[in-house]
Amino acid sequence: MRGPEPRDLVATLAPSEAALLKREPGTLVWRETRADGARVVAKLYRRRSRLTFLRSKVTRFRAEREFRRLRHLHRAGIPCTEPLGWAEGSSREHGFHELLLMREVPDAVPLDEVLREQGAAVQLAPLYRVVRRMHESGFCHQTLYAANVLLSRSAPPGAEFFLSDVPRSWTFPRSLVGTRLALWDLLDLEVTIGRAGGRVGPEALAAYGLDDATAERRAREIGRDSTTKWRRLLRDLAARGRWIGAWSAFWKGRGAVAESR
Repeated sequence: MRGPEPRDLVATLAPSEAALLKREPGTLVWRETRADGARVVAKLYRRRSRLTFLRSKVTRFRAEREFRRLRHLHRAGIPCTEPLGWAEGSSREHGFHELLLMREVPDAVPLDEVLREQGAAVQLAPLYRVVRRMHESGFCHQTLYAANVLLSRSAPPGAEFFLSDVPRSWTFPRSLVGTRLALWDLLDLEVTIGRAGGRVGPEALAAYGLDDATAERRAREIGRDSTTKWRRLLRDLAARGRWIGAWSAFWKGRGAVAESR
């Protein structure tokens, strides 16, 4: 869904302070109730440079990428912030901007906040089952931090974790389980859970189902900070290269099958 005016998607681009969930120089996130009564979350990428905006016109807008990747998760039945639409435009207050609209997860709190309250008491096995399904669908999150996982306090046990914030993610034509990209996601999650006061126990790792080779690589790298800027850059480049290779092989394979027929 793409509208000519972001105001078609939400009632206002000037949320009240009470509705704000995040305020950063380039990003606003807030809750809003639409005219039909639906509870939504809006994410506004604002004050984009003219060059970035024009380049996005040719390639793809950040809000559009995030919308498509959340839709991939939602269609695969993986708990996430359900995408409703996106738009791009300009205004006097926000300059060039992009808007992403998502359905609100009821009673949702970022996992890192819950961990600071409850620590190791939070049962993480259900989350690691969600991450396993995410990787099986060919999805690499790239910023799988505890702050980017939502925990719904009103959801039944075992179904309370939802993935969010995926603008740097990648989708692949096959499962990522057992690959280095999947390992990096797991390391990001474990590092940030630990920083928030939680602990990833053997039951969570068993819920994911690490194979022996991945478990060995995890044991070697678990002490490193996988979220530093330099390592993030290297990982982004590696993910991009693997994405190009994977999709090239996929389409070549489809072409070979078509020719054989």
